[in-house]
Amino acid sequence: MNQFSETYHEQLNEAEKLIQLHEEESNSKDQFSKLTKIEIIELAETLIQTADIKAAYSNLLELKEAFEKISVAEKPIQIKEWIDAGNEMKDFVPPQDELKSKLLDIFNRFRDLREDERKKAEEEKLANYRKKLAILDKISSLVESEETENSLKELRELMKEWKDIRSIPKEHQEELSTKYKYFVDKFYDNLSIFNELKDLDREKNIELKIELIKKVESLKEEKNIRKSLVSLNKYHEDWKNTGPVRKEISEEIWSRFKAASDIVLENVKQQKSILDEKRKHNLEKKQLLIEKAEAEIAVLPSSIKDWQAIAKKLDNYFEDWKKIGPVPTEVNEEIWNRFQNARNTFFNERKAFFKDLNSAKTDNLKRKLELCEKAELLKSSEEFTKTSDQLQILQEDWKKIGPVPEDQNEIVWKRFREAFDFFYERRNKWFDERKKQESGSAKAKELIIEELNAISIQNPPAFQFSDLKEIQQKWNNSGFVSGKKFHTLNTKFQKLIDPLFQSLRDQNNSDREKSVRQFVGALSDSADGKGKLANEERRLRETIKKIEDEISVIENNKGFFQHSKNAESVLKQFDEKSKKLQDQIIRLKKELEIFKQAKK
Repeated sequence: MNQFSETYHEQLNEAEKLIQLHEEESNSKDQFSKLTKIEIIELAETLIQTADIKAAYSNLLELKEAFEKISVAEKPIQIKEWIDAGNEMKDFVPPQDELKSKLLDIFNRFRDLREDERKKAEEEKLANYRKKLAILDKISSLVESEETENSLKELRELMKEWKDIRSIPKEHQEELSTKYKYFVDKFYDNLSIFNELKDLDREKNIELKIELIKKVESLKEEKNIRKSLVSLNKYHEDWKNTGPVRKEISEEIWSRFKAASDIVLENVKQQKSILDEKRKHNLEKKQLLIEKAEAEIAVLPSSIKDWQAIAKKLDNYFEDWKKIGPVPTEVNEEIWNRFQNARNTFFNERKAFFKDLNSAKTDNLKRKLELCEKAELLKSSEEFTKTSDQLQILQEDWKKIGPVPEDQNEIVWKRFREAFDFFYERRNKWFDERKKQESGSAKAKELIIEELNAISIQNPPAFQFSDLKEIQQKWNNSGFVSGKKFHTLNTKFQKLIDPLFQSLRDQNNSDREKSVRQFVGALSDSADGKGKLANEERRLRETIKKIEDEISVIENNKGFFQHSKNAESVLKQFDEKSKKLQDQIIRLKKELEIFKQAKK
């Protein structure tokens, strides 16, 4: 019997652990998710008044978790209200939650109650220990003293007192049980009188032990494992506290009791095996979640959208984690720390990212404000083409700058656009006016071309140099015409007026050469004629040199316009001007030759 008792206590300890695991699994269920914060506080207040401290503590933990979920769900709303009120997100401070303070106060009071309960339980166990020691002393005295008619009665009373005393410190249970059995057995063994009473007592003990066997056997039908184990523990305690039976049936009755107990313990063992297997499966699921979480944070994102996407995944993993259930106790803390470390690493890095992002947003705002100032300086410019190019550059610079604080984004963009809108409205109005003017200028130029055409078809043409100069002045004053229209009109004008000018130049060149010879002759006959001729010759050479330099500049400039949009028209103008200058050089060189001949 002693050997079984020791084995039984070991198995019972395992059974108690199983009960605890069942309770943990039950506690993991989210049974308070639909309560409001106020309802959670009210329920928590009632729980700390219940007698079952252990059950109350489990429910309080669930209430706390439900409260935290509500707080987490409220946070985005609080942040939005904070930003809508004109505040910066980085300065957000959660409002004081009085209900959270109340819940914390309830936990503190409950902790004190648990501590008081624990102390009372310890004190009660010590008191029971002392009571049982006193009972053992009395039984020991009965064993050592002479038998009387009342000895057996006194022993029964002491045995009843012993049975009524329940909890004692675990470290003394085995010791007291061994001493108690020793003294009780010795008392019965030493009885040499009142055999009839002893036999009656042993018969009564048989009845009590048979009744205990029946009670244990009935536990086979009990579905509630905890209730079954608690009852089995009580029946074993009662068995130990029941006196001996006749020796010839002692082994048989004990075997029946042990067999019934073994069935109950075997059921416990099977349940523990099932639970262990389930916990191993839970461990595999949680390890998979850890691997997913660690894979998500292996490469940290660089955009707000990616940070938000990973945060959502980690939250989903956490919800899945809570639904899985317990794992083997020996690895529970290890895998939780690993999972939590992955989440903490991510959220710490995200916090640092947004801190840097807010700093960058402030710098971006400063840069965009500088672009606003530049645009505002340009918006009143009258140089519409040049300013349009400058504003285009500002737009490209704006695109390269990152985001600014949310509350400033619309404001700074509106300011930037207003400067552009102001300028483009003025530019469009100016172009509209110029188009109207160009229409009138084109008509005026067409009339001038008709006038030149009328002179050209006369035979012989009747006109003077002053007439052409006047027509040319009218052309220059007739207004601005742009684009292809200008080139068409200008080409017609030049084709008409250039031949007229050339005819005058040809006539004038003949008259001019005659005048130059008369002028040279006059200089030669004057005082210091040779010196005056030399001065005029030098002047002509300098003039020729200047014209040659001008022609060289024109030739260089032609290279810059070879690939321009209107290259053909522009190059033609350059050639025409160069031709005129070369003609002028030919004329001046003829005059220079007259001066040379005069010197000889």
